Amino acid sequence: MVVPAAELARRVAELGQELGRALASEDPILLGLLSGAEIFLADLVRAVARPWRFEFVHVTYGQGETGRSDSLSIHFPIPVDVRKQHVLVIKDVVASGVTESYLASQLREQGAASVRFVALADLEDERKTPFGPDYRAFTLQRAGRLVGYGLKGSTGRLGNLPYLGEVPRT
Repeated sequence: MVVPAAELARRVAELGQELGRALASEDPILLGLLSGAEIFLADLVRAVARPWRFEFVHVTYGQGETGRSDSLSIHFPIPVDVRKQHVLVIKDVVASGVTESYLASQLREQGAASVRFVALADLEDERKTPFGPDYRAFTLQRAGRLVGYGLKGSTGRLGNLPYLGEVPRT
């Protein structure tokens, strides 16, 4: 077990309160990244003492000319106008920073007043870009694949675990 359920609940509630204080003068749109941040987003917004708007965004990876997953595209299940809005992106795991850097640049191009990121798990040792989340629940190192608390792993299961665990990479 990487992060027990009680510690996870305590830290997410604490982070929600911290965000409420830090962003008290703003009315941000929270964008939860599918798939993996849904449970984190739900618990986070319940910990904030005032209503916040939240939506979801899906970033997909496509194969470029190299045959590798090297192209990204953004899909909003519900159209979201971010022009002149403060955007707070809620992400399950920040590893390389590539997806986050791309998403931030796209949201800024769409006219967002500001773009900030909140990570459940920040894996600093895996960073390939200078990106770092503005807020994080945990800074972790991993040997395998994180599962639980919305993170489903390669089998599409285990996301319902109430804690963060780790399984071997397959």
